[in-house]
Amino acid sequence: MGTVHYTYEDVIGYAVLIEQKGIKLYTDAAEGLKNEPARNILLHLAEQERKHEEYFLKLKSEVHTQDSRKVDLDDESIGYLSALARNEIFPEDGKPQHERFQSLKDVIDFGMQAEKDSILFYGELSRLGWEESTEKVLQSIIREEKKHLVQLVELGRLIEERDVYY
Repeated sequence: MGTVHYTYEDVIGYAVLIEQKGIKLYTDAAEGLKNEPARNILLHLAEQERKHEEYFLKLKSEVHTQDSRKVDLDDESIGYLSALARNEIFPEDGKPQHERFQSLKDVIDFGMQAEKDSILFYGELSRLGWEESTEKVLQSIIREEKKHLVQLVELGRLIEERDVYY
């Protein structure tokens, strides 16, 4: 079993990947919808993911390679973290949106699970023994993901109350 250096840039790269998957999910789900309120909700969610992506790209551009912060991980840990980021958060099953989601609530529920998975992912990353500034960035990302989860929960309640259909 080998040891791999896992860098701050890798962390931000996964964060960007996760946000891009969220943007695609919500944008694809909104595509072709005739119901304007449902379409607007999904486009708003895509925009929130886009703002997170921009924030993470800004963090990445501020890092200088010579100052790269890193931790050493074994193959098993790298595999676990990669699987979480690539396959568990906003997973794709290849089905068209109309087969994947039958209601707006389905999309919101899926988004809530993705946020929970991303909180788990960043929580696992934060336990790896980073130096203080990287740990602070990770905790900031976790707080943002938790806020987004709360927003999705509230949005789900609002959709049910107002009977917004897909």
